[in-house]
Amino acid sequence: MAKVIKQLKSTADVSNHRRAKAIQQKYKCPICKGTLSGKITLDHCHSTGHTRSTLCDSCNMSEGKVKAGILYMTPKTNLGYTDKIQWLKNLVKYWEYHEKNPSGIIHPTFDLKTGKQKPVKRKRK
Repeated sequence: MAKVIKQLKSTADVSNHRRAKAIQQKYKCPICKGTLSGKITLDHCHSTGHTRSTLCDSCNMSEGKVKAGILYMTPKTNLGYTDKIQWLKNLVKYWEYHEKNPSGIIHPTFDLKTGKQKPVKRKRK
């Protein structure tokens, strides 16, 4: 585990660190590359507590949802559970491969006329 240099103890500490990180990042979100404005979040690892960077609110929420999505109903032996970063790299490779090599077979929930996914109506239980 990385060495602990300092623990932020108050909301003022968090606010000051968030501001310093945003300045260091030139007010750019490292994920979407957009300008940090409005609600700026000090992202941190929920396993270790270490702060990472400041993110725009949208990217911070999306990052959390991606992690939750990887772990949803995932067995502990699955790569998504044991190595989330490798799982994400594999996902990107998968998307890149299929973007360059489309199957030519269209799923029934895709509307060829509009070029969009059709709304899926699920049966209620």
